[in-house]
Amino acid sequence: MNMLSKFLMGILFLLTLSPQVLAQRPDITVMGYNIMQLPVQDWDQTQRLAHLGDAIRAMPQTPDVIAFSEVFTDDAYNALQSLDDIYPYLTPVVGLSCSGGGWDSITGNCSNSPFVIRGGVVIASKWPITSQRQHIFYASLKGSWDYQANKGAAYVSIEKDGYTYHVVGTHLQATHDGGADEEHDIRMGQLDEIRAWVDGLSVPANEPVILAGDMNVDFKLTSQVNDMLSHSNASLNFPNTQADGSYPEDNWMSRAYNYYFDYDMCYNDTLDYVLTRNDHLQPTNNAEMQVIPLKSPTSWYWSYLRGWWTLCGGDYWHDGYTRDLSDHYPVMTTYQY
Repeated sequence: MNMLSKFLMGILFLLTLSPQVLAQRPDITVMGYNIMQLPVQDWDQTQRLAHLGDAIRAMPQTPDVIAFSEVFTDDAYNALQSLDDIYPYLTPVVGLSCSGGGWDSITGNCSNSPFVIRGGVVIASKWPITSQRQHIFYASLKGSWDYQANKGAAYVSIEKDGYTYHVVGTHLQATHDGGADEEHDIRMGQLDEIRAWVDGLSVPANEPVILAGDMNVDFKLTSQVNDMLSHSNASLNFPNTQADGSYPEDNWMSRAYNYYFDYDMCYNDTLDYVLTRNDHLQPTNNAEMQVIPLKSPTSWYWSYLRGWWTLCGGDYWHDGYTRDLSDHYPVMTTYQY
């Protein structure tokens, strides 16, 4: 067979391959974002919601998928629905309903008690959601505020250009009420639940599984970060070369919250993560998580902020105007395959 014949045979072979074999699996960008829309107290929530959509639309790169947390109110969910020009696919709120409610399946310890609030996790996607499931945690610290919520996780399978991606959004036990070690153990138990739950969904090993959300694990606590990765069987690339964490000291919503509850005004760390499961399709790039210092394009006035503040760096006069949308900044990772 001469060289021309071999070349033509090669072309014919390529033409017989399916489009997925010929094409490269598209990149996917996943963001985790705690939007601080709380069920009690009013942290200027109406004004912050009014600016949230404009801030997301103004991002240089809007992610394919966003795992929102602290979507605790109907107004907050309605604001996410108004992003349907970018994100036409939206799950229900985790923990709002314990039966049906738009989910394909519901597992875990979901409570119908009127004294137990929703879990607050929602996943928004640019691409069709072909399956959506919720799991409510069994692990929860009795006596904490979290114990009065149906906290858990949302799972979605997403079809982008003919390829399937699996994304889990969650919000783990917070550290405010008990001992830090005890609450860390609860978080690890919650990650164990997510891992077992996803394992039970029979996700093919040649498809990626991505986990995003507010893990409430301080990045500076290396042993706890290692525990997080071990219990979730996941990987993280976060050089942390940026000045601010996802819960930053220079954010006026985190400053206001910390001041009100007499927390550390110098606290600046990362609590939010985007992880990829180690036992499923791995990215070909060294996918680096970034903290996105997302702010509103325009400022607004909140009277609570006006006045003198004793900050980490000393006393400061604030005129009451802000562009901060939440006490958290979102985190984002782009995976290539």
